[in-house]
Amino acid sequence: MSAASLIGRFLVWSAVAGLLGAGVMVAVLSAITRSGLTKVRLVISVGSLFTRSYERAEAVGWFVHAVLGIFFGQIYALVLVAIGAQGVGVNLAWGAGLGLFHGLMMGLVLIGAVSDAHPLEEFQQRSFPIALSYCVAHFFYGLVVGTIIGLSGIIVPH
Repeated sequence: MSAASLIGRFLVWSAVAGLLGAGVMVAVLSAITRSGLTKVRLVISVGSLFTRSYERAEAVGWFVHAVLGIFFGQIYALVLVAIGAQGVGVNLAWGAGLGLFHGLMMGLVLIGAVSDAHPLEEFQQRSFPIALSYCVAHFFYGLVVGTIIGLSGIIVPH
């Protein structure tokens, strides 16, 4: 397989993995909100960071979340390729671990810094359940990305 073909496959598969993972993240957060455990509106929160209001926050939030999903899908895939993880199970486990780590970091950042600077009062709240929700959602993001990368065949034996 040529280098250009391998790079193209990497970019496509990591983008697909990142987008699907981002979608699963939103679904997990929606399920947490519907369960009544806590209210997490990631897409509106991210979008309103840019719009500074609720107007157009959802559209902007979806766009930003999709772009970041692709970006982090590529980062996760790079890590998985670099360690040479072979097979779906190994990639799923590594993806879940990366997601858990990523979620812990994002939970701390969002609760520690972003909440203070958010322009809308609704998203200035800090709570352990919200941070935990982001951690759980990123764990599922990593599961999805790891699974797709494992199935893609872009990781070749060294």
